[in-house]
Amino acid sequence: MDEQEKIYWHGAHFEALQLEFHEYMDALSFKKEHELSKEALRMDTLIIKKIKDVTIVKNIGKIFKNHNIVEYKSETDSFSLWDYNKIFGYAFIYSSFEKVQMSDITISISLTIYPRELIKTLENRGLTVTNSESGIHLITGDIVPVQILESKNLPEEENLFLRNLRSNLSGEDMQKTLVSYTARKSFDDKNVFLDRLIKANPDALEEAISMFTDDVKEIFLRGAEKHGWLDNWLDNRDAEKIKAIAEKLLMRGLSVEDVAEDTGLSVDTIIPLSNQLKKIPVAQ
Repeated sequence: MDEQEKIYWHGAHFEALQLEFHEYMDALSFKKEHELSKEALRMDTLIIKKIKDVTIVKNIGKIFKNHNIVEYKSETDSFSLWDYNKIFGYAFIYSSFEKVQMSDITISISLTIYPRELIKTLENRGLTVTNSESGIHLITGDIVPVQILESKNLPEEENLFLRNLRSNLSGEDMQKTLVSYTARKSFDDKNVFLDRLIKANPDALEEAISMFTDDVKEIFLRGAEKHGWLDNWLDNRDAEKIKAIAEKLLMRGLSVEDVAEDTGLSVDTIIPLSNQLKKIPVAQ
């Protein structure tokens, strides 16, 4: 049978299943070619060893094999059993499509909020969770090696960039991060890491700049001007000042509409501020 005469059996198989279960049609729902996701399935990060026999001594890479899946959850995101199962789904799909043995794959989960409920569930499954190093929790007994990287507890001297990928940095945290960054890359290089870090930590940035030596400050300000980092910082600072003014006007009894007109903020922005102020008890 040539290609033109090839018979595609999938549709017939779908109908055959319904015929087999005809007495249960009221109890079962059949969905043809059900989409697993409305979005494309994408792993956050895939790290592949270019040199297969290289030994990784870095703390967060000690479990690495040749194919390493890394999933990231931001500082406000929790990590559930369903997230855990989804990553294993990625691993199985990757193994199937790329013809990679599951024994050659690892999974790393990088997060801030420690997933206590997930850990309890995994331990009830018979898996073992151990704290191998500061901020690193190993899960053994599953089909592939898994580690949870609890970023806030990773050692600063070894994992400064992952540890400080958050929005509550101190000025000292920011200063150390920026100085360490210059040891690896130039401020002249456009980098999403710096963009997000500066945008999320305007107060820490202001304090960090005051700690810089003159030569580092000059290099940073040159890069900041080139990439508009300080524009974002100033925009954030201005926005915070305007919100503070709005709060004062609300406390004086002005209506939401009047505050919106006086500050230029939208009513939708001011309503949450007004609601928050109403929850603050008035001093007697």
